[in-house]
Amino acid sequence: MSLPWYQIWFNTPYYHDLYQHRDLNEAKAFIESLCQKLGVIEGEIAIDVACGRGRHAQVLANQGLDTVGLDLSPESISYANQFAHEGLDFRVGNMLEPFEVPEADWVFNLFTSFGYFEEDTMHACAISNMAGALKPGGKLVLDYMNTEKIATRLVPEDTVQTKLARYKITRHIEGDSIVKRISFEEPGCNILQFEERVRAFQPHELTHFMEAAGLCVLDQHGDYDLSPFSPEESDRLIIIAQKPLLS
Repeated sequence: MSLPWYQIWFNTPYYHDLYQHRDLNEAKAFIESLCQKLGVIEGEIAIDVACGRGRHAQVLANQGLDTVGLDLSPESISYANQFAHEGLDFRVGNMLEPFEVPEADWVFNLFTSFGYFEEDTMHACAISNMAGALKPGGKLVLDYMNTEKIATRLVPEDTVQTKLARYKITRHIEGDSIVKRISFEEPGCNILQFEERVRAFQPHELTHFMEAAGLCVLDQHGDYDLSPFSPEESDRLIIIAQKPLLS
């Protein structure tokens, strides 16, 4: 059985090369703003789900949160571990399986690190596992793309040149997903092609997953400054949901 696209593409050097502009400096600006607006408290426990190479987790830890970064990619976790220290830990972890982590005050899923799966039962399972990692009263922060705005402004084709490769990128809507295809020529004239396929979830679909997992949806925001969400104008869809306190 072939591996899903995200297990293949995210574990290549080309993925990190194409998105090299998504660096620690970029993460620092919006994570610091987000944490300030959320009112995080030093010493609270945070889980960064699908942490990649750890740029968001590093900033969360710098905000005083005791942070664990989880990612499916062993390559990414191996890279991230160079930044580990007391208060910042990285582990290989699959959001489709219960997390072996301390109960958290905060679970973060950032920068559209969701929507990859073939079946919605899998998306519901992932949200359930995020909810299961929270303490009573803890909060899930899901940072997703605003699919309505993206769908109306989709760039069909462009190219990106790096020192490693020249990437041709095409984008289209296929059923209920936004599909990006990346092709390039590897040294030695091998043509490689990868695909990113992300569900074009509407806000009510994501909130349904959260409510089904026993969470109470508190807010929907349109950017990292936690401005109100506008389907037509917002760049992001940031949903904040809370696990009820024990009665």
